[in-house]
Order: sequence, then C-alpha cells, then structure tokens
Amino acid sequence: MKKHWAVVLPLLVVGCSGPQDANGDGIVDGVREPDSVSVVAPANPKGTVSGQVLNTRMEPLADASVVLTIGSATTDKPFTTKTDAAGNFMLTNVPAGAEVLVTVSKEGYATLRASATVPSSAGNIPINNGNANIGALALAETKSTVRFSLVTPSGQPASGAQAYLEAVPAGTIAFNGGTAKAVSSVVVSAKADDLGVVTFNNVPAPAELARIGGVGDDSGGYRLWVDPVDVNDDGIFDAAGYANKFDASSLLQYGGSQLVRLLAPRNDGGEASSAFDLVATNVPSLNYVKYPDGDPRKAQAELQKKPMRNLVRPGQPVYLGFSHPVARDSVLAIVTDEFGKEPLSLVVTPSATGDVYTLAASSLREGQEYNVILRATSAYDGTVKTWKGYFVTGDPKTPRSLQVASAVFKDGTTGTAGTLDPGECVILTFNQLVLPSTVQLDVVISTAEASPPSFKMVPAPPPSAHVCLAETSTKYPIDSTDFNDATTRFVFTYGSSGSPLTPINLNTTTAKVKVDFSRFQTSEPKDYYETSWGSPVSAGTIIEAPLSR
Repeated sequence: MKKHWAVVLPLLVVGCSGPQDANGDGIVDGVREPDSVSVVAPANPKGTVSGQVLNTRMEPLADASVVLTIGSATTDKPFTTKTDAAGNFMLTNVPAGAEVLVTVSKEGYATLRASATVPSSAGNIPINNGNANIGALALAETKSTVRFSLVTPSGQPASGAQAYLEAVPAGTIAFNGGTAKAVSSVVVSAKADDLGVVTFNNVPAPAELARIGGVGDDSGGYRLWVDPVDVNDDGIFDAAGYANKFDASSLLQYGGSQLVRLLAPRNDGGEASSAFDLVATNVPSLNYVKYPDGDPRKAQAELQKKPMRNLVRPGQPVYLGFSHPVARDSVLAIVTDEFGKEPLSLVVTPSATGDVYTLAASSLREGQEYNVILRATSAYDGTVKTWKGYFVTGDPKTPRSLQVASAVFKDGTTGTAGTLDPGECVILTFNQLVLPSTVQLDVVISTAEASPPSFKMVPAPPPSAHVCLAETSTKYPIDSTDFNDATTRFVFTYGSSGSPLTPINLNTTTAKVKVDFSRFQTSEPKDYYETSWGSPVSAGTIIEAPLSR
C-alpha cells in the first residue's frame, strides 16, 4: 500500500494546476481545435473597429486613409489601414473597452473624425470578437468654389476684407446602428478683391452639403465670418464684422453667389441705440437733458449738472467717447471761461479708432468754471451733433474752502470817481463756483463805522440782467440757460441813490467786504450754500476781502 500512494500523490498535484494559456490567445496550450471547455478568458482581450467610407452619392471610396487613435497607440505601433475597393476597413487587435477616435481622409475630400467604444465584452466566448462598427461614413468632395460679394453700408465694395468660411457638416455617419459620433468640416480663408468679391476654393459644393442633409442648425451649409472692414486704411472701420450661416439648399435654389451687405459698425456692444451720440465722458453736463416737472427721470438728470459731478482733476483732459467714429478733422471744440468771453488754448487729440477724443486746455485755475462747446460729425452716416456743458477744475480728494477772491465796485454815472457812492454796485467774486439757495447772503462793508449797514447779495451768473451788470449776451454761445445755477459772481448795491449812506473814498479809507453765513444757523440744511466740491458752507463762516475798484 505504501508504494501505491507514492505513485498516486504526484498525479493529484499535477491535476490541481488547471489549464494553461501562456501566449494569452484565450486557448489552452496544446489544443488545436478549441471548444467551450478549452477556452479561457484572455488576459488582454482585443476587439476590432470597422466601417465603410463613401462619397455623398453613396459610392465607395477606395484607398482612403483610416487612422485610429487611442491611449496605447504610438508612432512605433500605430493603428492605420486603407479602405478596399468597396470602401470597407477594419482595424484589429484594438484593446477591448477602449474609446477610440477614427480619422478618415482622402485627397480631394473632407476629413472626418468619428468616435466609438470597443465593447468591453471582447474576449468572452466567442474569443476576441468585440467589434465597434462605426457604420457608413460619407465624405463631401472638396473641389468646388464658393463666392460672396461683400459691400459696406454705403454700398462701397469691401475690398481687402478678411473672410473665413466653414463648410459644415462636410461628412456624416450615413448608417450606424451603434453609438458612434462624427464631426467633419472644411475651414478656409480668403481676402476680398477690389470689387469686394471673396472667393473660397477647395470647398464642398452646395449640392454636396445638401445631400448630407440634417435639420435646423445641423443642416449642411456654410458659416461665413468677415472681420470688420477699414477700406481706406484710415483707422476707422467702414463696416462691422459679419457672422452668419447659409443653408446649402438655399444656395442651390438661389445660386451659388450671395451679396452680403455688411452692417454699420458700432462700439457699444449692441447694448445701446446705434444713433450717433456722446456716450462716455468725464463731463456729464455735456449729456444733460432737461425734463419737465413730474418726469421720473428729472431728479437724476438734474444731478448731472452739479459742479461736483463735473470736477476734472488738474492736468486731466476732458474725455469724449462717441458711439460712432468721428469724421477726421470734423471735431470743433471751444473751451471758454465762466462768462463766455475768453477762449482757452486747446489741444484736441483723437484715438487711433477715431471714437475717443481728449480735450486738453492750458492755464486752468482750480475751482473755476469752464464752458465747453462741441460739434462733431459721424464718420458712419454723416450725422452732425452739438453739445454744450461745463466743467470745474479740482481734485475731489482735496476740497478747497470758500474764500472771497475779489470785491470791486463800479463807478456810477453820477457821484465822485473813485468813491463808492450810495446806489453804486459792488461785484464780489468767490474763489470757486458756488451753488446758492433761495436764501440771500448778508454782506457788510466795514470801515471805521461802529455799526456798518448790511446788504443782501444775489448771484449773477452770465449773462446777468441785474442793474449792476445789464448783460444781454455772451461773446461765445455758451449754455446760459441750463447751467446758470452755480456761479462765482455775486452783486449788491450800496444802498440806493440819495440814501444817507456815507460815501467811501478808497483813497482815504480802507474798506473790507464781509460775507456772513451766520443766518444759516436757523435755516434748513438743504438751504446751505454748496462749494464746487459739494461741501456745505457752514453757518459760522465769515469771509472777507478788501474793497477795490
């Protein structure tokens, strides 16, 4: 018995090792005709990718190149093949479960890329038979020419316009029972000739794309893009860019060439009206609109003309941004003093695109008002517009306190020359623009008198009809209607003619003019006077200046 078990034991050990598949082909080593017993699951299961390549007339395309791309593909071991006479192709030994990209190309035809997944069941019985059948792939022929005639809004040929054309879809999966997806397009570029005709060569004909079919956005057609056009190369666009798709069936019906009228260019992103206007500036009074009482826009519009809203920092120019480029040399800009008498030296500078300008004036004084008169012509449609406004020079970060810059009197036609006689006028000028209220200021002329008389002072923006000034107009046509709320100039009369006031002879007497804001202690805060910086003049303020003539 001991000898018998010594022989049997080795046989049992060998029997427990199981079938072997050293070469990984899914068949037990030594078996020439495999059956369900001798098959094992392969360690690295494989599958195939197949399909057929046709033209849009469903005719086979032989000798088309087919390249398969997956993560394991390398230049040393690519997955490539050619279609046979029937247009068929098959790529073998593709890893099961792989997501693959198949690129099909042939000279004279559009290139198509299709994606598919090799079934992960490859390797189960029967062995290595997982197949990703992409189906029938139809490629459009690229041997035709498509033309478009481009014109600017004025009807001028858009010569030199850079255009791009995409024929899409230029290929499709004609028959496919699986989940493969395909993409194919032909993109070319061209420049318009002197007559604005842009010619795209080596693209599919309309009939090719129409045969591919599709519905809505997926239908065969041409996407056309045109860059904005500057015909005369002056830096100002004559036409906006263009983007649109033309249906291939429509081109077949109406002819292969289409006239494209480019739209007028705009620089507002399409968010605002396309009319010519001043759309951006650091002087909002230029865009002030007077609305009637009760209009909900009135309150906001009135804020546009406040001095503090129109502060321009010292050394900073006035910025003007237009909705259209401005015709070259068409900008007329005049900047004057508060009274519209003296024009300032001005440098007008356009941007390269012609829609932004700067106005740089010299010899500006802080706190002072400067009127702006502006005229410009649209380079697009010839519209002429004018604007009027004003600005105040000043840095918002450094408000200036209110001071009396000067106090002078005007000799009347009667009385003694050089002497302030009763009934004569005193003109007081502040160091900055002042926004008054309905409350009149108290002013006194102090001399040696113990109790000098007090007078009421009123604002006198130009042109002032006050008896002391009797102005009827300004030298330059500034807006003296909408922007006469704030001023640096105030006036009062030294009593009335024949009153018992003592004449003041400045040759023998020193006199000072004092402006007293004390009465505002009992006034509502809304009635306080306001400086150019938007600061209220406090109720305890008393400022003065020597009287002169």
